[in-house]
Amino acid sequence: MNYSNFLKSIIDTSYLAGEKILEIYNDNNYKSSIEIKKDASPLTIADKASNDVIINSLKKINTKIPILSEEEKEIDFSSRKDWNRFWLVDPLDGTKEFINRNGEFTVNIALIEDSSPVMGVVYAPVKKKLWYGLKNHGSFLINNNEKPIKISKKSH
Repeated sequence: MNYSNFLKSIIDTSYLAGEKILEIYNDNNYKSSIEIKKDASPLTIADKASNDVIINSLKKINTKIPILSEEEKEIDFSSRKDWNRFWLVDPLDGTKEFINRNGEFTVNIALIEDSSPVMGVVYAPVKKKLWYGLKNHGSFLINNNEKPIKISKKSH
């Protein structure tokens, strides 16, 4: 499969989810709607809004690839154990940091195949930095919508 076909859509999706998060982040009323999940972690309207953007986009990209998202209904392992390809999503990683308004949160989307990531995007909306990796192509950083820069373990 040519994963680079998905990459632009996933990057665009990450930016859209980040925009939605920032709308809420910049509105001081978001704290009134914080919920606590079963695992005692917080859930905000930004988590939900980002999740909606991502899920809707992934369904448009390819309806046959299942989605495992932190903010969606829990899918029992017996139902997903035979998935050899799926999207793994954390629509707002760092909800506590979001609540504390320190800017240290990200949008995370990965395509997993045969138990290994083949493509992944991590976007930090406040910092306007997006990192992505693509199997057999390497890892890259897009800083403030500029041209991608190839990165390695040594460069960071």
